[in-house]
Amino acid sequence: MPGVTVEEVTEQVRLLAGLGAGGQLVYETVLVRTIEPGLHLVMGTPAFVEGIAAGDQIRVHAGGGFEVVRRGGNICLLVVPDAAPGSDDLSPLRDAFEELGGIVELPPDRRFIVITVPAAAGFDAVEAAIDAWTGPRGHHWEYGNVYDTDGNPLNWWLSDQTH
Repeated sequence: MPGVTVEEVTEQVRLLAGLGAGGQLVYETVLVRTIEPGLHLVMGTPAFVEGIAAGDQIRVHAGGGFEVVRRGGNICLLVVPDAAPGSDDLSPLRDAFEELGGIVELPPDRRFIVITVPAAAGFDAVEAAIDAWTGPRGHHWEYGNVYDTDGNPLNWWLSDQTH
């Protein structure tokens, strides 16, 4: 998250990411900083837990559910490439999102890419940057915290919920 250092990470929480192919619950471990018991600042944008990004404040419930208390103003994008991209291939993507104030992250196995970018960059600029990189490569991307489960815009970027 822009402006937050890893040294500030104090804990991990296990959040419900959904149902797996066999109907079992799937969880993702998310880095957070505890603000008060049960209330956490999300430090790293999750890949598979939908609805949140780095900078959001969440209240965690039993079983891994959560509610967003306050938005941090960041958009989350997820890219699942067909093949693991090389470092040289990622440079244009990193450069494009760095210009927008965002960051590009991926695990060591490079099986997915998570992008965190301020909503203030604008959706047109964000989509132009991601489409310029994914389009020629045929990769699919999606927003992680822009739409609800029915595909309706959450519109949090239009409200006073962000700081």
